[in-house]
Amino acid sequence: MKKIVFSFIILVGLVATPFVATSTKTESTRHKIYIKEDKRYMLDALTVYHPEKRQCDRSPLITASNSKIDLSELQNQNIRWMALSRDLLKRWKGEFQYGDTVLVTSGDPQIDGFWVIKDTMNKRYKNRGDLLFDKQVRKFGKWKNVELSKVTWLAI
Repeated sequence: MKKIVFSFIILVGLVATPFVATSTKTESTRHKIYIKEDKRYMLDALTVYHPEKRQCDRSPLITASNSKIDLSELQNQNIRWMALSRDLLKRWKGEFQYGDTVLVTSGDPQIDGFWVIKDTMNKRYKNRGDLLFDKQVRKFGKWKNVELSKVTWLAI
């Protein structure tokens, strides 16, 4: 049993070494690694949305997951939240749920990276995603054939 556990730790260490990132939330330096699932999801389109009544609903600063959008954090790009179409969310028999971290790969360095699913798109959309941006940071954007991969974080 010890040999299996030790082998797993070595394997995770070797596989995850290129993906080590530091976190400064505590005084001591902690490391986080992420493990990307093998399954990839291709979105037909990925677009940009803003927290305003015209694009959301009567309460644009509250997401479908009941998270409150801090406008100063959004403007400083400290939060990277996104919405997915209903067909992709577990609540409607999809694969993702609120709070999942995904790795977005589109070819655009400004949006590639980690995003957290916090919102739901209008029911008329299928196989799509929407990235939350402050209007002063990014007004428009549309990408096709964007890859999503679910991510699991491990703190070491």
